[in-house]
Amino acid sequence: ITTEALVRRGELERQRRIVKRRELELAGSKNFLKPRLDVISRYRWRGFGRSLLGGDDADEPFDDAFSNLLDGDFQEWALGMELNLPNGFRQAHAGVQNAQLRLARERAVLTQQERQVLHDLGNSFADMKRAFAIVQTNFNRRAAAQEELDALQARKQAEQKVDLDQLLEAWRRVTDAEVQLHRSLVEYVMAVKNVHF
Repeated sequence: ITTEALVRRGELERQRRIVKRRELELAGSKNFLKPRLDVISRYRWRGFGRSLLGGDDADEPFDDAFSNLLDGDFQEWALGMELNLPNGFRQAHAGVQNAQLRLARERAVLTQQERQVLHDLGNSFADMKRAFAIVQTNFNRRAAAQEELDALQARKQAEQKVDLDQLLEAWRRVTDAEVQLHRSLVEYVMAVKNVHF
């Protein structure tokens, strides 16, 4: 039952998801501690000229930039790698420490919530056992009061001398015992409900 209580409680599931998110944030923060190597490539067409459109001399190769671009005579490409290695990784270390602290805090909250659920469950079981013991006691009390009343009524029917106050007192005890029995049954049902909660 304790396992079921720990698995099914909504607030615990919510906190487990927060812990999982913090673990992923920590893994992401640790990635910043690694050097960064990027592959860079570039390809482009160039157009050179003295004016953008329609220069004065059509025979001049660099007179019109737009037509020079469309000819495709000047194309270039570049391929390379870029390595980024920050000095000391101070920002990355601070991010990792911050993520570790947040993760530790969320794990502590989860542990405390689990303890509280187990504590509440233990209290609910103790209340249920106590309520059941009270039900048994009140049932026995009612049975004893009923036996006493039956004995007095049997004596009365057998024409033996029975004090009327004694008979009324026996009826009062039966009634009180029955009221207490039903109250204890209600308390027991409430205690069972709390265990299931």
